[in-house]
Amino acid sequence: MDIRVFKGLNAEWALVCAEPGSGERVRGWLEEAGVLCRGEGPAELAELLGWIGVRDRRLGREHSDRWMRALLAVASGEGAEARLAARVVVQAMLDGTVRMTLSLLRPGRDFDEVGQVVVASLYGVVRRYPLHRARQVAANPLLETLHQASRELRDDDPQGLEWDPALAELPDAENVADVVCRKALTEQAVAGGLTHAGEELDPAQAELAELLLWGMRKGLLTQARARQIAGEVREESRSAAQEAGVSAVTWRKRRSRSIARLRSVAEQWVQAA
Repeated sequence: MDIRVFKGLNAEWALVCAEPGSGERVRGWLEEAGVLCRGEGPAELAELLGWIGVRDRRLGREHSDRWMRALLAVASGEGAEARLAARVVVQAMLDGTVRMTLSLLRPGRDFDEVGQVVVASLYGVVRRYPLHRARQVAANPLLETLHQASRELRDDDPQGLEWDPALAELPDAENVADVVCRKALTEQAVAGGLTHAGEELDPAQAELAELLLWGMRKGLLTQARARQIAGEVREESRSAAQEAGVSAVTWRKRRSRSIARLRSVAEQWVQAA
């Protein structure tokens, strides 16, 4: 998996954080917007963004909406300040952007090329975000990015993932990036025969599907083998063995062989990431 675009963004981020006064400028915008009290939070940009992320996990999406709205307002302007504000928002969404890139992969698509489309779409959304929207400020840029990126990629995939406006109404407890990627992975898993149409994947099942799909794309697993592993992992009870017409011992041995094969694929997956 070629991840040059994201490595490049992280290298660029280090340079942005090294710029004198960048953290103070961003903190100042948040103070002016009433998101932070004066002098609250670290002065260094990288530390400030990490500190905000911790607060987001504690305070929820309402807090995310407030600070992101403040930065998007600056990002919609012109000049160096707008570019800095946009870059902070992009960095804050980088993990979701990586997951979105994975969700948009299809046979024949290069990870880095898809990543470039996603990142370019995100930048465009951040710089032109319609601040008149009163709700879900933290979620909508990612959803708009999905909409734009999937539309750009649809030339080579007419069945590409569609943007779903209902995702913007998810409750605070839901991570929008995770939901978006599970939706995409479910569609790919159904197409690959790893699950049945109408079934929803929980986070663990989505991770397994992602691993199996990656293994198939890399030629490490045949589709038949991936389907077998997916089916065996789903079926864990003794009754499943009886339904398959084999003994519990034989079923456990079969599961062990599948897990061993899956572990080998997983090791290569981790190395590639």
